[in-house]
Amino acid sequence: MEKRLNRKIDVAFQDFKLSIKNKMTELNIVNAPEGRELLQYIYDFPVFSIVKLDLQKRKRVKNSVPFNERCCALRANNEQCTRRKKNDDRFCGTHIKGIPHGEISADSQIKDTVKKVEVWAQDIQGIIYFIDSVGNVYDPQQVHENEKNPSIIAKYTKTEDGEFKIPSIF
Repeated sequence: MEKRLNRKIDVAFQDFKLSIKNKMTELNIVNAPEGRELLQYIYDFPVFSIVKLDLQKRKRVKNSVPFNERCCALRANNEQCTRRKKNDDRFCGTHIKGIPHGEISADSQIKDTVKKVEVWAQDIQGIIYFIDSVGNVYDPQQVHENEKNPSIIAKYTKTEDGEFKIPSIF
């Protein structure tokens, strides 16, 4: 398909260039040095072409919503709505207005099993480690990649003077 389009574009460009040349001849501009230079520039101008990528349909990126953040309303097919619920509400923007097919029962709703742990970067003996408040040291590669459940590589201790130590590594 792109070959036909490219051929059509090429023919249209050639016709356009020829009509410019004819108009320049008619106005007697071709014989002047500037006219020849302009005509050369027009004929040397590259014709754009269409590639297969230009004709491909873009893939839609679909984000999945975790179960604990999903709207609690039922859809017409008796399944849970897949939209994200509003900040301090149980329903999405559409179902706040009404839930014509009902809402899911409390026992069938999946409870939030994700536990977020706050980690921070701490300099321990000249090396930056990611630690939490309960004494865990996390794999920095996995923390930077924002992986769920990063590996615990060691345990740290805090001395009386507030200095952090990792006894199992050093």
